[in-house]
Amino acid sequence: MFKLDSLHSKQQKCVDELLRIWDEMGLTVPESQQRYTAFCAHIENSCHRMLRDEEQLLADICEDITKLKSALRSLSDEMHVAVPEVNERVGKVDVLRQLGDECAKLEEVKEERLKQLRQLREQERLLCRRLKKPFIAAEDKSVPSHEFLEQLEHTINGLKEEKMSRERVAREAKAEIEMQLAELEMQASGGVETMLLRDGVDAFTLSNENMSALSRCVDELKSRSQKNFETANKLRERLQHLCQLSEAPEAEQQELLSRLTGFRPSAISAIQKEIERFEEVRRQNIGRSERHEFLPFYAAEFNEEILKQHEDEISKMKKYRDEHAELFNKVAKREELWAQFLEFEKATSDPNRFKTRHYNPINEERERKRYQGLLPKLEKDLADLVKELEETTGRVFTMGGIPFREHLETQWAAYNEHKELEKKNRQIKKEIQTKEEMFFGSRPNTPRSLQKTRKRLHEVVNTPTSVSRKRAREDLRPVSESKVVHSSIRTPMASRRNSPQKQPPAKRQLRGIFADMKNVPTATSSPKTSTASDKEPSSSTSSYADFKRGLSDKTGVTSSCICSPTLPRTSTKRGQLRKVFETHV
Repeated sequence: MFKLDSLHSKQQKCVDELLRIWDEMGLTVPESQQRYTAFCAHIENSCHRMLRDEEQLLADICEDITKLKSALRSLSDEMHVAVPEVNERVGKVDVLRQLGDECAKLEEVKEERLKQLRQLREQERLLCRRLKKPFIAAEDKSVPSHEFLEQLEHTINGLKEEKMSRERVAREAKAEIEMQLAELEMQASGGVETMLLRDGVDAFTLSNENMSALSRCVDELKSRSQKNFETANKLRERLQHLCQLSEAPEAEQQELLSRLTGFRPSAISAIQKEIERFEEVRRQNIGRSERHEFLPFYAAEFNEEILKQHEDEISKMKKYRDEHAELFNKVAKREELWAQFLEFEKATSDPNRFKTRHYNPINEERERKRYQGLLPKLEKDLADLVKELEETTGRVFTMGGIPFREHLETQWAAYNEHKELEKKNRQIKKEIQTKEEMFFGSRPNTPRSLQKTRKRLHEVVNTPTSVSRKRAREDLRPVSESKVVHSSIRTPMASRRNSPQKQPPAKRQLRGIFADMKNVPTATSSPKTSTASDKEPSSSTSSYADFKRGLSDKTGVTSSCICSPTLPRTSTKRGQLRKVFETHV
């Protein structure tokens, strides 16, 4: 493959040229021989060096092939694919090139999968945070398989569908809540409906709890609207009946009923006002029909016959009253009991009753049960008596121009409506308070009993100075408080009991103790000279002995009665005494 003749000819040509140069230089034969030998050694060394380099290059290629094969197997195992086949019948360089290409392809696929995994993970994280669901447990550091990526993508598609479904439900709920709040003429109560109306559907957290709460809120608002609808229909029927009884023109009745439409609270209030107006007019016209039936009542001239007719009518009415005295008495009793019941309900609805001293919940509950038992029983008896009277006389028993049964129903309806209105007012007040606490924070109310307790504790802590001095004097009596000292020497307390001579007051003793504390001599200086060391506290035993000796001279207590120079920290004055004591000791 390679021609050696050309190599020899080139070498020979180079040698001839060297000989010519050496000859022109005038070198001798030994010198030329020496240079020729160096030339041959250089050629040989160059060949050997090149041979070694090529052998090292071949070894490096084989080592790289081994490493690439290992990396290719690792990548194939990591990516869960088969190891690519490489044609090893070619040269080592071609094998190395094929292995490098296959590794580069797998690395590219690996990077693509990791990138896809990161994107899917980010989508999953956002969807799970929006739906308040946990993430799928998987290691992001490992290379995912193709099946895992397909499964994760399928899961994300399911989350997207669920998100879209919940957003659609939230939009429908938002529209329904806005409509119901407008019909109920109220504001959001501060729950999930407030977050939905304030933040919108796009920022609303679509968790299971929020969706359930949203559904409950919509159902509650619909229930309130239904109650208002039923109440408005009942009141409208009552108003229509009153319009018919009032004998008003048909056009006015139709105009009034067509004007009072809807079932909003404002419409219900307007209907109630019209009902109250018609009932007031009917009460003002009470008894007019009975007066029309008794014609002598409108006589222009009065004579004996008309007078007799009046007397007969009065006798007839008295007889009617006496025959049905039980009914009239129970009606009066029921009206009186109803008035008491309304006053009781008014008193029990006041929250300030809990702050009164004489409030008793047991009596309140007992009184409520009494009304709950008496009113239904009395109304049942009245219903039986009224039914018997109407069957006997053939006329409807009325009260204030209204049938008695209808009168009772009207009272209970007004009572229930009033309770419902109070409940709504409490809810509105609570909602306003909740909003204020959300924005400005809440401050707990301290009970009155705890306030009084704190006030008494404050008064006890801030006692006069004389009390503290008295306690300090008591603490300075070591004999009365020292339980562990057993001495045969008589103490001042014992001598005070047995001797008629009066001892100096405790205040004077205390003042003397302070004087001795200031005049205690030190071990390093004389009492006459004052140096810088006098101002520093000394811990020598001689000064402490002098202090005890001076203390015993003033108080009559020997050194065996003094247990410890430390005073108790029970008050401010005692703390001051302790500091003075330790400073001079």
